[in-house]
Amino acid sequence: MDPVEIFRIAVGAVILAYVGYCLLNQKVWVRGAIGLKSTVFAWSERADHPTIFILHTITGTVLGIYMIANPFLW
Repeated sequence: MDPVEIFRIAVGAVILAYVGYCLLNQKVWVRGAIGLKSTVFAWSERADHPTIFILHTITGTVLGIYMIANPFLW
C-alpha cells in the first residue's frame, strides 16, 4: 500500500467521522442565511435544514466508504 492510498483511507475515515458526529448531534455545518456568497459558517439544527442534513449524510457516507474500500477493491 502506497502513501496515497493510506492518505485516501485517512480522509475517508475523517469524512465518516464527520457524518457520525452529524448523526449523533443532529446538526450540520452550513453557510449563513445570507446565501451562497455568505462567509458566515455555523452549525445548524437538522430541523432548520433537513434537506442539507440528508444530503450531507448520504453523500458523506457514500464518499467515505468508497475512499476507504477503493484501495482494497482494485
